[in-house]
Amino acid sequence: MAWRYLFVPLTPLYRGAVAVRGAAYRRGWMERTRLPLPVVSVGNLSFGGTGKTPTVIALVRDLVRRGRRPAVLTRGYGRRDQGQQVVVGPDPRQRVADVGDEPLELARRLPGVPVVVDADRARGGREAHRLGADILVLDDGFQHLGLDRDLDLVLLDAGDPWSGGRLPPLGRLREPVAALRRADAVLITKVPRDWRPVVARIEAELDKVAPALQVFVARLRPSRVLTPAETSQDPSVLEGRRVFAFAGLGRPQGFSETLLEAGAEIVGNRWFADHHPYSSRDLTEVVAAAAAASAVPVTTAKDAVKLPADAPVWFEETEVEPVEGSWRGLWRLLPEVTA
Repeated sequence: MAWRYLFVPLTPLYRGAVAVRGAAYRRGWMERTRLPLPVVSVGNLSFGGTGKTPTVIALVRDLVRRGRRPAVLTRGYGRRDQGQQVVVGPDPRQRVADVGDEPLELARRLPGVPVVVDADRARGGREAHRLGADILVLDDGFQHLGLDRDLDLVLLDAGDPWSGGRLPPLGRLREPVAALRRADAVLITKVPRDWRPVVARIEAELDKVAPALQVFVARLRPSRVLTPAETSQDPSVLEGRRVFAFAGLGRPQGFSETLLEAGAEIVGNRWFADHHPYSSRDLTEVVAAAAAASAVPVTTAKDAVKLPADAPVWFEETEVEPVEGSWRGLWRLLPEVTA
């Protein structure tokens, strides 16, 4: 969009503010809180689009399988009262406006796991500890420098690892790529079937910036489809089916790729801004466009929590899985998990 170029002179100010803030924490001018239990941060360099939420879900489920009692800490982007702490659970009265879309999805897909929504992550962590957690997963935590962490994992989308290579307004980078030097590991997500050449190119760039980084690789695959009657279907239900894709994501092309992997025929789409709050008009227009194309409207699990329960659309859930079949290599960086 041409209007973005009007704000290009502000980019050095943004870059400078990021640098000053980082230096303030490194030099101890701003305090970092240390909690009495391990903290795993899952974050981005970019403004969304890397598969962060399904990665958090996959890691938490793996921790549960290993006998740990994890909790998720999240800010709850876009909620009405950022100063309030909320523990998201099965309460049907909790709404996106109160807790945010991602916490609702996390709670729905991680039953029994505390999801603590609090802009003050340290306060949220203390509440999770009180609720019985013995390890914390910090959702979208790479830029949250006020909370110390034991494992800092940064996600890179294989389809757009450097998010345009620019800071706002022309790119989607929250920080310069050099910020990866403070991470412990990188997870390259959404890799294609022939992933090795793609990963090799990304690793070559990483070696120029942070050669000591541990690099892991994961794929994003469709796991199930929910129909309007809340019937759970195998992703194969999409095979050969005409679909109209819509979503509010940082990089919606990744969603399209999962639909194509399931064998769907995408005959149209409508992309909204990340975390878009759907209106009744939005839904009506999407359903009408799908009907005009003789297609089924399909969106993501993240978008599903923002639509009416009786919305005439299908929802695709996805799962992140390591290409080597196990998260063991990642957990070796955190002895508290493997002990």
